[in-house]
Amino acid sequence: MGWIRSFGILLVLLAAACSTRGGERSGEGRDGGPGGTDTGTTVPPGALRLDPATAEVSVSRGIPAVLTYRAFLVGEGGSEQEVTDEASFSLTTPELGSFAGSTFTSSTERSGRTRVIAMARGATGMADLTVLLEHVVIGPGAGEDAPGKFGGADDPSRAPEIVYPNDGVIVPPNLNELELHFLPAGNTLFELHFQGSALDLRVYLGCTPLGAGCVYTPDEAVWTLLAEAERGSMPVTYRLSGVDGAAPAGVGRSADRTIEFAEEDIVGGLYYWNAGAGAIRRYDFGRRGQVAENYMDAARAGAMTCVGCHAVARDGSRIAIGMDIPAPSPYKVYAVGDRSEYYAQGTTFGGGSNFFSFSPDASQIMTSNGASIVLRSADDGSVITDPLVAQGAMPDWSPDGMRMVYSRPSMAAPCFGGFCGAPGVDSASLESMVFDGSSWSAGPQLVAFGGQNNYYPTYSPDGGWVLFNRSPANNNSFDAPDAELWVVSAEGGAPMRLERATSTNGDSWPKWDPTLYVHQGRALMWMTFSSRRAYGLRLAAGDRAQLWMTAFDPSGAEAGTGGDRPGFWLPFQEIESGNHIGQWVTSVDRQPCSGPDTCPGGEFCEDGVCVADLI
Repeated sequence: MGWIRSFGILLVLLAAACSTRGGERSGEGRDGGPGGTDTGTTVPPGALRLDPATAEVSVSRGIPAVLTYRAFLVGEGGSEQEVTDEASFSLTTPELGSFAGSTFTSSTERSGRTRVIAMARGATGMADLTVLLEHVVIGPGAGEDAPGKFGGADDPSRAPEIVYPNDGVIVPPNLNELELHFLPAGNTLFELHFQGSALDLRVYLGCTPLGAGCVYTPDEAVWTLLAEAERGSMPVTYRLSGVDGAAPAGVGRSADRTIEFAEEDIVGGLYYWNAGAGAIRRYDFGRRGQVAENYMDAARAGAMTCVGCHAVARDGSRIAIGMDIPAPSPYKVYAVGDRSEYYAQGTTFGGGSNFFSFSPDASQIMTSNGASIVLRSADDGSVITDPLVAQGAMPDWSPDGMRMVYSRPSMAAPCFGGFCGAPGVDSASLESMVFDGSSWSAGPQLVAFGGQNNYYPTYSPDGGWVLFNRSPANNNSFDAPDAELWVVSAEGGAPMRLERATSTNGDSWPKWDPTLYVHQGRALMWMTFSSRRAYGLRLAAGDRAQLWMTAFDPSGAEAGTGGDRPGFWLPFQEIESGNHIGQWVTSVDRQPCSGPDTCPGGEFCEDGVCVADLI
């Protein structure tokens, strides 16, 4: 599918191969369990061989597992000398237990996969270890006697129905919050049973009412236990069982579902438009236990009513923000950290823009009023090329700076006096341009117009894919009710609908997280979009647009399977407002500070940077 994508994925896979994360294992079975040896492991001369080389230990009823290791120094010709008494032992994931000499004692509260590292006489050896944990949590609305109430016969008429999350979802371990919505089927007491590769977890709970059903939100301890045990592993199977807590008899059991935890935490941040407040909110994935910050509003930007359309440089250093309505509107470009203004452009009577894209180094910016695309300096707005594209909108710059993609409407946007532009596009194709180091020229057409409107294109973090919206009924891109999620190779080819991520309730403004991740030895990418799909029992289909997120596996897309997963609702946003235009950055840039009086109003100094008050 092209050298750009192939080279990016190769780098990811090489990084994965060199990683020594605790989640990796060279053996999967129990053949090398306590006291056993993985005879298939070849240890080179000058290294240590550990016995066992691969092991699984189980923790149940609060009793820790104990396992003793032996270490052998391998010589030339395969000779060995035992050096156990001289060796020091440790874990790559110390939360899973500790060593006293060569004897490992597990934690009784954590499980997962790790590596044992031994060192002696200047040599090193490693072994794979999995700590399996059976754990019970008495959650809200359940008593200590709850586990004993689920021994009755199966009663399908009492089976609870899980409404959210969707089956097969994958989430980042540091999402930290994911609600479970379900219909109780007449039950009052429930057992939520998770079965993973390292954890067997049972949570007992009552019904916390939500709409016509119930909701359960794992607290921090439960989330950490589950996410850390299963990060980077195979999908976790879970089911919900229900009984009458006052007179338990028959047990209803839901259908099995799966949830998967990605190997790596999400980094960076997300800037989005909160339509209700007319403001730009910000969420920093590096700060636990927070909700969105108020980053920019009308008062701070000097707007009359609101701020809205925006774009952020991938490195998080600069942001372009449109002000007031109608779009295209006046806009300003700011340094993200201290919100100092680089330049302002346009008035309510013309000269503004509603679509933006920064160059990879953030020194240049493409702006569009929906009619044409202009290349400008991001320092002062001065024109570099006008027009860069005579008829086009929604530009996006590739991560390597050598390409751009845009949406080309079949007809030019209208002009009235000095005011030219449009808030969206109609009957559009996706076109590209290429940069030779000094100038731009026309590139390949990526998606031809064939009766469907194609718009909001954006490059994947490796530059190999273009994610975009399609309206099958050829609706205008401005809030098309049938907007779908599609991808196409950055070199062209047959576009693919993201079947599992797309709903029937308008999935708009898709954007990639610009960081490329690894999951189970393959590249993994994340994307967000706004959607009016139902959010479990909290929002009905067609209600307010909310931010959703999903994962994308490029190897699956290359194989023709789409590579996407079902979406999940982002928990830090305000459910009372419509939320749109999620824009990702690799890091959240904040204003430095030295004390409580060195930050702007509404912010405080934390760890040397200014942090906004939480909403």
